Amino acid sequence: MWRVWEDLDGTQAEPSVPPTTGQGPESVFEFTVMSYNILAQYLLEGHPELYIHCSDKVLVWSTRLKGIIQEIKTWRPDILCLQEAQEIHFQKQLQPVLSDLGYTCVYKRRTGSKTDGCAVCYQHSRFFQLSVSLLELRREGCELLDRDNVAIVLLLQPVTSQSPDQTGTPICVATTHLLFNPRRGDIKLAQLVMVLAEVDNVVRRCKAIGRECEVVLCGDFNSFPNMPLYQFIKTGQLYYHGLPTWMISGQEDLSHQTHPRRVYAPLLPSSLGINDNCQYVTAKQTESPPSGKLKYSQGFLLQLRYCPGACERPRDLALIPGVTDNTPDQHEKQPCTPTFSNTVCHCLNLSSAYSHFITGTDRQEVTTLHSNAGATVDYIFYSARTERIRGQTDKRLHGGLEQIGRLALLTEDDLWSLRGLPNEVFPSDHLSLLAKFKLRISPL
Repeated sequence: MWRVWEDLDGTQAEPSVPPTTGQGPESVFEFTVMSYNILAQYLLEGHPELYIHCSDKVLVWSTRLKGIIQEIKTWRPDILCLQEAQEIHFQKQLQPVLSDLGYTCVYKRRTGSKTDGCAVCYQHSRFFQLSVSLLELRREGCELLDRDNVAIVLLLQPVTSQSPDQTGTPICVATTHLLFNPRRGDIKLAQLVMVLAEVDNVVRRCKAIGRECEVVLCGDFNSFPNMPLYQFIKTGQLYYHGLPTWMISGQEDLSHQTHPRRVYAPLLPSSLGINDNCQYVTAKQTESPPSGKLKYSQGFLLQLRYCPGACERPRDLALIPGVTDNTPDQHEKQPCTPTFSNTVCHCLNLSSAYSHFITGTDRQEVTTLHSNAGATVDYIFYSARTERIRGQTDKRLHGGLEQIGRLALLTEDDLWSLRGLPNEVFPSDHLSLLAKFKLRISPL
């Protein structure tokens, strides 16, 4: 049984074919992203009860290494994000092969005694690196950030063959592997807020110099589709106060408990410097409100710049070219503010590259399987192109990435017909995720 490629734009181009580049005023840059939890060997050997269905030969690292390399060679993604990459295996065996295949790699090992980590590898012929952030999600003195998970956030610039007056929008690529513990969704949520804050920081730095920035967020989130953690990523808001911690990721049903552990506001201490908008705050922003006649802080007043009232043009306003003829776009500029207190939010406008059902059926996809069960916990999220409406007739697609293809996943029954995971075809207990995107390149 082999996985099939699904074209989402009606074309028949294979994902490994170099991207097409238009010659008109707006060209395109196509690229693929793979997210792959490759199962650290020391974790496999430390939990043999999860792989009692497997033959011994498919669990040997040398066998699995060949399969992992073959998976990467088969699809040749432009950007490769790995989770559970065991440090010694990655540095001594995987990275040399990836370098020969044209990849530049960034690796971050988990903190503490853990010997696996995350990696982001990109084709240096197609991207060059603008910045990198290696995040440690453990913070001393913070109860919800006491685990050894990590994340990588890269800002990549597409390499195009365009004329000097055209350039590709930078792409912020982030990958992480959140805590597994099904009962501690509060920790996963806190870790996710930290990752989103770093992504937001990269995006805002780009906008500060007048550039847009697209986002690809992928990895193993240890959360089921449509549960609160997943919905937070997709909708941009989550009212978390009082939620049972097991419910946040939905991996384990503990609804029978009379007094389950719950998460309460504030989620993170103010000393961490991250607000409920998943944004870093400066010392100036955290100062106490001014006293005397100034009842409102500058930060509060700045939030009103793009409120609906401020975006209405007064009827008697004189038209002065370059001064009063520019109406702010409230859809693009309005700051992210929680609808209710005790809510976290973000403004990244993320969509999932997968629908979580086999196309045209009601059969659920899975991304991982072991002796206990199969589930979807791995995702590729991206900043999608959105439709903006100006007036009643003027509609346009705004910014974002356009997904044009993906590598289909399989169902749990499909995988059991192959004797589960890992097996002779798929060398990890996770399937790789692969999506293809189109980035539009406009004149400067």
